[in-house]
Amino acid sequence: MIKKPINYRFEPFKIKMVEPIQVADPLTESATKRREEVLEQAHYNLFYVPAQDISIDLLTDSGTGSMSQDQWSAMMLADESYAQAISFTRFEKAIQDIISTDFHIIPTHQGRAAENLLFYALNEMAADASSDGRPLRRRVLINSFFDTTAANVMLHGALTEEDIGGVNVTGLSSGARRKIEINLKRELLIGRNQLVVDQSRNDLFEHGMFGGNIDLDRLETILKDDPARAEVLLVMLTTTNNTGGGLPVSMANLRAVRQMVDHYSKNDPVWADGLPPLMLFMDACRYAENAYFIQQHEPGYSDKSVKDIAGEMWSLVDGGTMSAKKDGMANMGGFLACRSGQLKQRVWEHMVEIESFFTYGGLSGHDMEAVAVGMREGVEDARVTQRIMQVQRLWRWLKDEGIPVKEPCGGHGVFVQGRKFWEKDSRPLIAPEDLPGHTLANELFRRYGIRGCEIGTIMFGDYIAETGKPAITSPDDNVRLAIPRRVYTDTHLQYVAASLVDLYSERTKSPWRGMKFSYRPDALPHFLSHFTPIKAS
Repeated sequence: MIKKPINYRFEPFKIKMVEPIQVADPLTESATKRREEVLEQAHYNLFYVPAQDISIDLLTDSGTGSMSQDQWSAMMLADESYAQAISFTRFEKAIQDIISTDFHIIPTHQGRAAENLLFYALNEMAADASSDGRPLRRRVLINSFFDTTAANVMLHGALTEEDIGGVNVTGLSSGARRKIEINLKRELLIGRNQLVVDQSRNDLFEHGMFGGNIDLDRLETILKDDPARAEVLLVMLTTTNNTGGGLPVSMANLRAVRQMVDHYSKNDPVWADGLPPLMLFMDACRYAENAYFIQQHEPGYSDKSVKDIAGEMWSLVDGGTMSAKKDGMANMGGFLACRSGQLKQRVWEHMVEIESFFTYGGLSGHDMEAVAVGMREGVEDARVTQRIMQVQRLWRWLKDEGIPVKEPCGGHGVFVQGRKFWEKDSRPLIAPEDLPGHTLANELFRRYGIRGCEIGTIMFGDYIAETGKPAITSPDDNVRLAIPRRVYTDTHLQYVAASLVDLYSERTKSPWRGMKFSYRPDALPHFLSHFTPIKAS
């Protein structure tokens, strides 16, 4: 039934160029058989599946969006000079116009490169400071780690002799010792430092829509304890909180963290030249989406633009990392921003060693031009509104049909709850240790040609090599359906919704009763692991 015009919020763009979908009819018997062969060749890891075999690709929203005519036009003006190219000047100005000229802007090829540079530099500075007997700063307090952030914290974070002293490593191989060290780092540097609010408590403002917030009580418990605070390298907020379902951080929470950091560290000695006693950083990949949620749901912000709210968010932090492949609207690029000139200098020195010169950071000039335009487009109110509303429409279609989805809906994708999906009459069809989320992702591709990504046990747990079972299961085994920006129409997403409803109605007929590991690397396992299906009896 056609509704009134006010009920329709159409896309603030026209489609000028299209890319054909190679498997545009994914439900034929031959297409299904092809996907079954592809899955076996890919070791049932969807990251190994060739893109041409995907009908609708919701693996990630990182670098997969469509760029605008203004971005493509700007790329033709690129200056590819090795040092001090005018493309960097335009890149820097576009970012500073949004976040402030108080920040030094360091280009990187993507967000994880910015994280790598940041944590390398800070951990080197912390090691220098601890050489005279002061506590080693290595704890990064955060709402939730995403996998790449956690990997960089673990890569550069150090263990002390006291950490290893309680473990008997006599006679162990180097590989076995490395495994122990990885597990210790996971416990000391990751597990105890994730402070996201209890998202099951949706009765409170900060536990509902703003379920990405950091738990202020838990944060304060650490910061007010002098010995614990002396171990803190950095406080960080991921906006929006990807691991937590793409839920935002409220301005009130961000402001309270800023005040708490300043209050408890105000009398602390400076531990590194040019740095404040304690810094607050932001992982800003989806900061524009976060600003939109503040605009829509936080009192006092309804009459402010996304751009102005974003600027206020940046005014509260000492720096940030960003993958411009998200709210920077580009296919490649990122940056590290910091107020400290000394930190900038330390990053530059390492950057030239491993990445490239500090005015291009591994990016071509045309990449920087695309980011410069994309950053401005990324904070346009109409653009962000259309993007969030499309994601929320998919979420609503699924919820209305009884599909178990994480609530409330976040900004960049819909999180389908894998464990609940495989329940029938309150009984699990797939046990938590048999990777229900990953099994759902594989079935969604096998039957319908849709690629998603598990966010759960594979990404954050460990496993037992002898059995292929995880040693730790995540509280959630979600399948994230991340929506690329300006790529799919509502018809594409209606097909996604219909496919999930169809699969849910026939979930007892699946040929699989889970998956198990056949190979798992120590770092970033969801990218590289191999799996074997557990066949239904």
